[in-house]
Amino acid sequence: MSFPSSAAPRQGRGLGRGVKLALGFIISAVFLYATLGAVPFGKVVAALGQARPEWIMVSLGFVALAYLLKIYRWVTMLRSLGSSVRVREAAVPFLGGVAFNNVLPFRAGDVIRVVAFQRFTGIPASGQIGSLVLERLLDLFVLMAFLFATVTYLATDVLDEALLAGLKLAALAVAGAILIFIAAPSSIRAVVRWLERRIPRIRPAGEALLRLSDAIATLSHPLLVARVMGISILAWLAEGGAFFAVGLALGVAASPEAALLALSVGTLSTIIPSSPGYVGTFHYFTARTLSGFGASPVSATAFAILIHAILWLSITATGFLLLVFSGLRARQPIAGQAAGTID
Repeated sequence: MSFPSSAAPRQGRGLGRGVKLALGFIISAVFLYATLGAVPFGKVVAALGQARPEWIMVSLGFVALAYLLKIYRWVTMLRSLGSSVRVREAAVPFLGGVAFNNVLPFRAGDVIRVVAFQRFTGIPASGQIGSLVLERLLDLFVLMAFLFATVTYLATDVLDEALLAGLKLAALAVAGAILIFIAAPSSIRAVVRWLERRIPRIRPAGEALLRLSDAIATLSHPLLVARVMGISILAWLAEGGAFFAVGLALGVAASPEAALLALSVGTLSTIIPSSPGYVGTFHYFTARTLSGFGASPVSATAFAILIHAILWLSITATGFLLLVFSGLRARQPIAGQAAGTID
């Protein structure tokens, strides 16, 4: 006996995911062709072969520092929700999630980090989702701030006017989202309670939403937001140091301004749907930014390939190695986990 009514939605969702995945690979291929098609690949390889290894090691050191700070930021948010997880323990789910994001589509690593490690962190999914949302909003805000501060300082037309206009709108949207994040909990609670009184059967979903609202209320405490914002700035400055070191390794656009702008534009480009690992989109926009600082197409392309390889390989390898060799020990859930004290 078949049940077409239940199978059809699942097939439809599977088809939709397949289309999105195929579209992502197509977009990556288009941007990769736009990056590599205009330069002699042999010259790019030759430029990479001349990279100074000592500066590559410095770049790796900056990447390690950046992710240590990002892990500490996450631990700070989890502790505000009642967890006692330590930095070295949190490194496993955090870097493991990034590693899965680098090889799986649809940001699957974020889902794995939220769902698979609840007992390990001692925080339920609602709290983890809240921390993930705040983390993403702060990252976007800091990168936008770097971008516009750099462009304003340079007072040049490194970026197209159309691209800048779009980024300004995006920056306003991010700032608005942060304000909504801070102000939302009380409004969410009022709306959910109103709906529950009128539609009792939605109570389970409503209670889940209220737990998320409680977590957001804790995370949106001004002192905590200021603290994690400061950590975010330091983390992204460290990652900018990795870009600067790669510039020194290749002898191309080796200035703090070029590094911060390439970091901002290249990282923000990963929002564009693409293949896992953000192949193509990251390379195109990073190389294009470096070209605005006078780098030749060959040098700019070599820079984009090298910094992407350093970021992708180091974090993906570290994340999976930690998952394999860590010997995770689950924690018991904490009662009343949706709220906690700021520490």
